[in-house]
Amino acid sequence: MTKHLFPLAILLLAPAFTQAQARPDCVLKPTTLTQMRRCYRPLLVFSPSATDSRLIQQQSTLDEAADDMLDRFVLFVPVFAKSTGYQPPLDTPYALLSEKELTSIRSRFQIAENQFTVLLLGEDGAIKLRSPNTVTISRLNSLIDAMPDRKLEMQRPHAN
Repeated sequence: MTKHLFPLAILLLAPAFTQAQARPDCVLKPTTLTQMRRCYRPLLVFSPSATDSRLIQQQSTLDEAADDMLDRFVLFVPVFAKSTGYQPPLDTPYALLSEKELTSIRSRFQIAENQFTVLLLGEDGAIKLRSPNTVTISRLNSLIDAMPDRKLEMQRPHAN
């Protein structure tokens, strides 16, 4: 009987392990950029709509390298005016924010609603990458791995 319960337990616990944290005091499901600071590297993907092909392509690219994103504490944050038809990623750590927070983010970074832009923020909240196109995993990895805080992370025992 316990042999049959083990797979069920794994399935039930799986969602708890889908998001890495930089520190134990970090919010697991942040709802604002402020909560992400010093905990995650938000990848903000601004898109005209939830069904924009570039958003879907970027999300798919991230899903293919979800382990890399977990290791680097990258949190995918889609930013669109209308969420109608949006399908969240399968494996990539992500945060869906309130409409009020998304409006604030658009205003802060001065991104028009009809514009596609990818922004990578460091754990300090500063812009580390700004691209009008989708971004490859190799570009993200090399950029993040060159950051001083990431170099320290990689030196720690049992580091990601």
